[in-house]
Amino acid sequence: MNSHINSTTCLDDVLLPKNLPPLVLFAFTRPDLIRKVLVGISEQSLLPLKVIAFIDGPRNLHDKPLIEECITLLEEFSTSSSVFVDIVARKDNLGCDRNIILGLTEVLSSNDSLVYLEDDTVPNRNFYDRMSRLLEVYRDRQEVCSISAYASLPAELNTAEIDRDFIVSNRVFCWGFGTWSDRWKQLDLVNKSKQYNPFGNFYKIPANSQTKMTMINQFWLEKNQQTDWVITFTLAALYHKKVHIIPTTSFTYNIGCGHPESKTYKGQEEAWVNARYDVNSCPNKLPSSLELPSQLSSILSDVDLTRHLSNQKQLWLNPLAFIYLLKKAKSFTSLMILSEIFITRFPLMLRRWRSGLPV
Repeated sequence: MNSHINSTTCLDDVLLPKNLPPLVLFAFTRPDLIRKVLVGISEQSLLPLKVIAFIDGPRNLHDKPLIEECITLLEEFSTSSSVFVDIVARKDNLGCDRNIILGLTEVLSSNDSLVYLEDDTVPNRNFYDRMSRLLEVYRDRQEVCSISAYASLPAELNTAEIDRDFIVSNRVFCWGFGTWSDRWKQLDLVNKSKQYNPFGNFYKIPANSQTKMTMINQFWLEKNQQTDWVITFTLAALYHKKVHIIPTTSFTYNIGCGHPESKTYKGQEEAWVNARYDVNSCPNKLPSSLELPSQLSSILSDVDLTRHLSNQKQLWLNPLAFIYLLKKAKSFTSLMILSEIFITRFPLMLRRWRSGLPV
């Protein structure tokens, strides 16, 4: 990868585009949350000219009044503010992942970039300005697949050694992100299968300090036959050797944890969710190159990888996964750990197999 970017080191020096990117908002059955997100949008230091709001169709009669309330809130916001809201209400229920992938594809068919929010992601007042400038900085850098307003950093990263407000990442963070039409079209997620993994299986994903958790997430998606568009996006970008620009401090705040209508994070909010949020954050300093920080770039050793797998207490290895990782093992320690995982968790895999579940 050509690590040189350009002489731009600060977002404040970046001119805003003549045509501001649309702000794309996805909502469903959480009017109480979207109300707070709309307040956040109304308080932006730079207001978007247009919001495109996608509302998925109802799954049942319970969903209909909640969806109608969301639509009413969006209509009222469009009438009372200087921001025009284009509401796309689906007639049928596409499901969260399909609705988002299809919606982003539709918007990027007529726009060269976009800024994205969900109905549980409240932006601080600098969000849209910073995201619009980031889209300009990296518009011509094909290596960069997305930009993000959300910070989630692995323990291996020593932030005291980082003198920038943004770093290069192997992971996508969707709680406020942006991307470009050409990169989205290259990944072509709209035409991929629901559980698309270009690496084939979870255990074939290159694992470093960031992607080791993507590997575990993909394991559960495969075994539970579920989908997650962010994991799919992450894997597709990783396969195409693209990176992402993320902040070291979040300038979006997630409010969806514990909500009865939430798809994930149904319990109490975990400490990490908003740990790096700053309501006044206005990040400015850009990475000096498109290389990952050294603490993030190194592929895990065979011992570190097998220990990571072992620490996931409900994870098992089917024979194909066990043999593949066994061939990759370079030390006696990793051979022992792999064997222990396979043997001690074989009953769990066997129970699933007898129940007709994927193993």
